[in-house]
Amino acid sequence: MRPKPAGIAALIGVVAPEVLTDAIEASKKLTNLGVPHALVGGLAVGLHGHPRATKDADYIVGEAAFHSTSQLLVYRDDLKDLVERSDVDLIAVPPGHPHIADLLVLPVESTIPVLPVEALVLMKLEAGRSQDRADVVALLKAGASVDDIARYLRREAPGLLPAFSELQEER
Repeated sequence: MRPKPAGIAALIGVVAPEVLTDAIEASKKLTNLGVPHALVGGLAVGLHGHPRATKDADYIVGEAAFHSTSQLLVYRDDLKDLVERSDVDLIAVPPGHPHIADLLVLPVESTIPVLPVEALVLMKLEAGRSQDRADVVALLKAGASVDDIARYLRREAPGLLPAFSELQEER
């Protein structure tokens, strides 16, 4: 799912304007530097149908964001100003899920790429924090397809299926 900038308008009044501006500017910078990326976290949950307050913009980024990914992640020099800001987080593709790198894009026409809901749920289940679990339930209530998510998890992270089944009961 790649919402147009107008999609961000749905988050106005829920998310601080500075956070929305930072999300747009971060995506533009990543795009200009040739770094494939996708929005994750609270903003992605909002763009997938459950707007909620959040204090930052989280992007999952491809290897092009790093000088080095072995043992220690070292960001490119031209991304350091973005990384040092507390309102934008750049997250590497989880080592156990390299397929997520295939979901990252360089957007066109001022769109903001958003991680597909199935992969977003995978990341939230894996994190397992209370807010992440609540986000999964909210996404299901907002209409995310249980069947599509279950199919995706069976293929990419079967160990997360019990946690997903448990959260289905909460919706």
